[in-house]
Amino acid sequence: MRFGICSDCGKRVRGRYARCYNCNRRRRRGHWYDPEHLPGQAERDAELGRREFYVYLLETDYGHYVGHTANVQARLGSHAAGEVPSTAGGLPRLLWVSRPLPARADAARFEAALKSLRDRQSERFQAITGYEPRPFQPVPAAPKRPIRAGCGLPGVAAAVAGIVVVSLLLYYGIRLAG
Repeated sequence: MRFGICSDCGKRVRGRYARCYNCNRRRRRGHWYDPEHLPGQAERDAELGRREFYVYLLETDYGHYVGHTANVQARLGSHAAGEVPSTAGGLPRLLWVSRPLPARADAARFEAALKSLRDRQSERFQAITGYEPRPFQPVPAAPKRPIRAGCGLPGVAAAVAGIVVVSLLLYYGIRLAG
């Protein structure tokens, strides 16, 4: 039996499945976002003296972007400078900031819940933020054209030449040794 890796949590998955049972069940229930698990992040935050975290809502050309951070102004600056790939070129504008949360894990959970509410266009999203939910759909990067060997005019000419040679050999009954 073949094993793979869950595309959401990284656990081992049997057979042809892309997600483990728990991640697939969570998606079916409408909980699309899982709070990020950053090993050692709590220790790094304690070293830097971060005690408060915020969840924020940005309006972009692509919809409402939800994120969390310890420093809202610095994070907004990185969004505006195009350093965040998901909002690059989207002209972000800060709409809403949550009250301070005591731990990054709390902020990540609240962010995940808010993203789920936004994508389901729930009335609860508007009750929390005061804004109508607009799902976030960034413009995907232009796909790279695959390089195909044997395509184009030289490839077609070679295929036609091969067919002509085989048909002539069959027509004249010439057998190749082999």
